[in-house]
Amino acid sequence: GYETFIADFAALRPASPAAWFRMQTLLVHAWRKFPFLDPDLPAELLPAGWPRRRAHELFTGRHTRWGAPASDHFEELELGRFPRAIRAA
Repeated sequence: GYETFIADFAALRPASPAAWFRMQTLLVHAWRKFPFLDPDLPAELLPAGWPRRRAHELFTGRHTRWGAPASDHFEELELGRFPRAIRAA
């Protein structure tokens, strides 16, 4: 759940373009399950210390910070794979 998500992503610090891309992909993949698991109850109905808000803040912060470098790396991969088609566009 949220605690595992926080533990998995809080300390990650990608150090290369490939790592940015990999971590961004894993971040989004891990986050996508929560709409199916969390009934999105109002905060006043949740137990004290429910980690949803911390997890959401972590997700949005990492997604924002890692997004551009991850996209840049993806574009580099794409250019390497399809150089003629991209140059012709």
